[in-house]
Amino acid sequence: MAEMSTARSHVLNCELYKVLAMKIDELCSTAKGSKNIDELHSENKILHLRLVVLEDARAQAEFKIIKSETIQRLSVNAQKQDELKLKVCEDMAYAKHKELIEALVELSKAKELLAKLGTSSYTDPKGSAEK
Repeated sequence: MAEMSTARSHVLNCELYKVLAMKIDELCSTAKGSKNIDELHSENKILHLRLVVLEDARAQAEFKIIKSETIQRLSVNAQKQDELKLKVCEDMAYAKHKELIEALVELSKAKELLAKLGTSSYTDPKGSAEK
């Protein structure tokens, strides 16, 4: 992601320098064809304002890139968090399943012991008497 941001920033810088080069060329051609210092001063002010606007646009573009990358990282982190929660739930379900199996084994042993003792008073959960 950092490489994409650097590449985008480089592209923005190239565009900014192209525009500045064009404006400098315009200023130079104006200086050659005009002897009016006030005109040059006005053109210089306009170029300065354009530079400020371009820098603001570049900052906004960089902000959008950073915002997009941040949203993407948040999404990845949320996905990882969901995966971890799922893993915890699976581990808990496995532990409960293991406890249930152990309880069923104990119940089976108790039923066998009652059967060996000859007790006919045990009733299983279905309601039928054990013999």
